[in-house]
Amino acid sequence: MNVGIDHIATYVPNRYLSLKELASARNIDENKFLIGIGIKEMAVPSPWEDIVVLAANAGYRVMKEAGISPKEIGLLIVGTESAEDRAKPTATHVHSLLDISESCRVYDILHACAGASYGLLSAVDWAHSPKHKYALVIATDIARYGVGTPGEPTQGAGAVAMLVSKAPRLMKIKELSTYSKSTYDFWKPMDQKYPIVKGVYSVQCYLNAVKACFSKVTINKNAVFIYHTPYPKLVEKVHAEVASLMGEADNWRKHYADKVFSSNIYPSRVGNTYTASVWLSLVSFLETCYEGAIIQGISPIDAVKQHEGIYIFSYGSGCGAVLMQGELMDTWPTMVRSFQVRQALDDRRRLTVEEYEQLLETPALPMQIDKFDGSHFKYSGVKNEERQYSRISTD
Repeated sequence: MNVGIDHIATYVPNRYLSLKELASARNIDENKFLIGIGIKEMAVPSPWEDIVVLAANAGYRVMKEAGISPKEIGLLIVGTESAEDRAKPTATHVHSLLDISESCRVYDILHACAGASYGLLSAVDWAHSPKHKYALVIATDIARYGVGTPGEPTQGAGAVAMLVSKAPRLMKIKELSTYSKSTYDFWKPMDQKYPIVKGVYSVQCYLNAVKACFSKVTINKNAVFIYHTPYPKLVEKVHAEVASLMGEADNWRKHYADKVFSSNIYPSRVGNTYTASVWLSLVSFLETCYEGAIIQGISPIDAVKQHEGIYIFSYGSGCGAVLMQGELMDTWPTMVRSFQVRQALDDRRRLTVEEYEQLLETPALPMQIDKFDGSHFKYSGVKNEERQYSRISTD
């Protein structure tokens, strides 16, 4: 049975900050951001744009583009580490906004940045049942570290929605290996506004996990390698380790350029999206491959034949990791044609550093909202201790 991802859709806030300008404002050498971490731009959500709104927009797009009715969704899983409630799932808000059937199973998965990946594998298992049709898995997060903090340039926001089915038009997917160990490399205490990060230790935990997962398989060096990408520079370091495992230690930079680089293009323009980052990396590779083939005047199906499958490595602090394998279907170009993520990134509004700082302090008051930049949903504050969401016009 070819269970896998039928379609993927992405939603990123329509505003961004140039890290070159942020570096100037913070009196830091711009190369520390642009080269040192590999991020050029970071997505900045509006006050009415929380993780529910990000997720609902991505979910809306994936169903509309795939031609699937909300009533056909039998399982909805949201992976996030940015939830606003310790009991009520983020997925329940998304379920309501998307008008999905009440007979749908709905829940969140929390495991730092790996939550949505574990959700996807749960959905794949669920979809094997003859009575189950479509599952919707959404990765949604907003990474915040505070103005002037070391983590500020790695902020970001976005959501990626994946439709899972027994007859996927995009990609078959399966689990290859997994790794788990209790660590405190990155965590979010209940009484603190921002996460605690042990930077050097977290990188080592990531490297330990990636080596453990790839050591359990025979690595095909001709495949594409997609990694969880908190920042692109880390992925270079990680891939150097994987290249060493497959006998390419002396050639890892060329191998990275051929098999990894294109997946880091969109993350370098969005920043860290936690649970969504590995899936945004996959979207980056697929759309870049598709557009490159069109520009060269060759078939996307022929263009991708230089790669023998796709490795997808997801890591979540705390920690857990999973290595998956994807195989593109012959219909993948038809699905990727709908992505249009690069165009969305090009069309965003560039913020000044002052606007960015003011935006972080702006409350979500409906009377202050006059433009929604294509969003179909909005968050408008809290009433009687209940978060308020609604659909909006996008004329």
